[in-house]
Amino acid sequence: MIGESIPGETPIADASGLKIKGIDTRRELSRYEAANVLKATAKYLARKPSRRMARFDLTWMQKLHREMFGDVWKWAGRLRTTNLTLGIHHPQVETALYEICANLRAQESSASLSPLDQSVWLHHRAVHIHPFLNGNGRWSRLLTNIWLKQHGHPIIRWPEEFAGETSPIRDRYLSAIKKADAGEFEELRGLHRELMVDL
Repeated sequence: MIGESIPGETPIADASGLKIKGIDTRRELSRYEAANVLKATAKYLARKPSRRMARFDLTWMQKLHREMFGDVWKWAGRLRTTNLTLGIHHPQVETALYEICANLRAQESSASLSPLDQSVWLHHRAVHIHPFLNGNGRWSRLLTNIWLKQHGHPIIRWPEEFAGETSPIRDRYLSAIKKADAGEFEELRGLHRELMVDL
C-alpha cells in the first residue's frame, strides 16, 4: 500500500500498476496524478468541447479516465473487475455507465432538469458507480464539468487542495455525497451552486 489513505478515499493496496518507479508516499503519487489530471482538464475545459470531442458514451468515458491517469497507472480507463469499499457490485458497472449515457441524452432532449440539477445528478451517479480502481471522484468531477461546459453552463471549480488532502471543503463534499446516497441531494446541490464559476 502507498501511504495511508484519508477518509473517503479508495485505498491503493496494489501499486503494481504504477508506471512510475520509486513512488513511496501518497503525496508523491498525488503530485504525479495531479499533473496528469491537469493535462486532461486543460484539453476539455480550455474551450467548449464539441460533441465529437466529448461523446458521453462508454468508450469516451473510459478514454477520459485514461487521459486523466494513463501517465501514472497501467490500468487507467479499464473498468474494475473487483469490488471496492465504495461503489456498486463490479459486474453491474458497465450497464450502469450505459444507463448514465442514456439518461443524459433523455435529459438533454426533454430539459426536464435544470443544468444545476443535471450536474448534481451526473456527479453523484458517477461517484456512486465508482467504475475504476481509483481516481473515481476526480473523474466524476471532471466528467460533470465537461458536460456543463459542453452545454454552455458555468463549471464547478473545486479547490486545488481538494484531492488527496483533508480539508473543510472535502469534509463537506463527503457529507454531501453520503446524503445523496440516501436520496437527499440538497447539500450536494448547494456545493455545486456555491462553487460554480463562468470561465
